[in-house]
Amino acid sequence: MYLYLIRHGQSENNALDESLRVHDPGLTGIGSTQVEYLGNWFSVRPLDVLLTSPFRRALLTTVPIARATGLSPTVRTSLHEVGGCVSGYPAIGYQGEPGMSGNEIRDAFVGFEPEPDIDERGWWKSRPYESVEDRSLRVQQVAQQIIEEYGNTDCHVALVMHADFKHLLLQCLLPDLPLDAEHFGALRNAGVSTLTIQQGKAILENYNCIQHMPAAIVTPASHSETRV
Repeated sequence: MYLYLIRHGQSENNALDESLRVHDPGLTGIGSTQVEYLGNWFSVRPLDVLLTSPFRRALLTTVPIARATGLSPTVRTSLHEVGGCVSGYPAIGYQGEPGMSGNEIRDAFVGFEPEPDIDERGWWKSRPYESVEDRSLRVQQVAQQIIEEYGNTDCHVALVMHADFKHLLLQCLLPDLPLDAEHFGALRNAGVSTLTIQQGKAILENYNCIQHMPAAIVTPASHSETRV
């Protein structure tokens, strides 16, 4: 398997103080431009499977890739950012939000197919902020599922996700490397990390690639997009 881990384009929250952030932002104008370059990049690369987080910023990032490759994206709840879909911030606490429902996703993103757990109650279903224990278990489950589904194939698989969860997934897949912001730098908006996985062993081919974008639209690195 050849695996692409993609961070979404710049979101409307990335440039805001945490007290002004909303629970499911879209992309900024720069973010929308960034993801068009992602689409161009994938138009000349093989891609067999396209999976995306259900957050709006990830869905919007996936649109140009789907258009360029002709793939129908699968919307997978487990790829969401650390914390889940919540409003609020540490000083005032968090309130769980439903997230987009399956029908809302299908209506707004034609051709996208939410997995069965994304129903009329939304993908997050107004649960509380995700605990450290829950996110640790989730990242292990995502890594295991991807390897079980595609690890013994020649498929090229893309996952559209978020900075903090992408760091956790990289650390899970490559436990011998200190793949954190302190050692390797923050993950850029619309950046791509690539790995090959064979017989359960992952090899890092490229980390945080942004060469597909002109320098003028590369946004400053942020070490976290969550509100922890």
